[in-house]
Amino acid sequence: MTRWLYHYAGLWVSSELELPEWAAFETPATIEQVDVVFTLTEAGPLENFPTAIGPQEYSFTIRETAHYRVLDGREIIIVPLPETGEREIRLFLLGTAWGALCYQRGLLALHASVVKVDGRTLAFSGHSGAGKSTLAASLVQRGGELISDDLCCIQLTETEARVYPSAPRLKLWRSALERLGLEDASLVQDHFRIDKYHLTHEPAQAPSEALKLDGIYLLEWGEPQQSRLRGQPAVSRLISTATYHPELIEPLGCTSAHWERCLRLVQLTPVWELRRPKDWAELNFLA
Repeated sequence: MTRWLYHYAGLWVSSELELPEWAAFETPATIEQVDVVFTLTEAGPLENFPTAIGPQEYSFTIRETAHYRVLDGREIIIVPLPETGEREIRLFLLGTAWGALCYQRGLLALHASVVKVDGRTLAFSGHSGAGKSTLAASLVQRGGELISDDLCCIQLTETEARVYPSAPRLKLWRSALERLGLEDASLVQDHFRIDKYHLTHEPAQAPSEALKLDGIYLLEWGEPQQSRLRGQPAVSRLISTATYHPELIEPLGCTSAHWERCLRLVQLTPVWELRRPKDWAELNFLA
């Protein structure tokens, strides 16, 4: 069977499923040992694929799509359901399943949009609907470089936090696309949300290695205000706002480790609360 090799988030990934979203990370290199394997198996009755969640295995089924088994941070087994398209399979493979694998490997995964602006790499996070992708798109229109969106992998060193580039696309609601003048761009409609679209942003150059993360902004609604968060409040807000699929943390047995990594991140990187009104007219000012 044909295999594709990708160097993504610092890991060598061998896949039996081609991943167009990771095309920028595909490599012709040949290596003796990979870190992660994506394996495709034949479809079968759903009763043969029970749900399970624990430190070594997370198995789940997405209706009319596929069953996924995430094993020990090293393998994701994909069981497509009948008449399922590869795009739908990849949506959860590169989202929920990949996020669970990151947790199993002890990696810090955040739900954020990351943009490089004037030489500084900044992450924007907020609860669903907070506008992080919209703000990121606005900054990109002003010359910023999109580094990551949605699921971001963070590397913690002794002296700094670094963020890995991810798939070069943004998820935006139709209203945001219209406001940004992007309604005629090349868009792919979200499989599950009729009014949300995936906007591919071609990078000016091939993705680099992990970049130093210079700041984190946690988005809230309100009158325009920026305030620095420190200590325990910064850690608590970061965890509640930016944790990727927080419902996985406890069952996967990584609650304590996740808190420790977020504490280390706050020690290495400034965290700010950024309040702004919901009025679209303020977007230009905010950016």
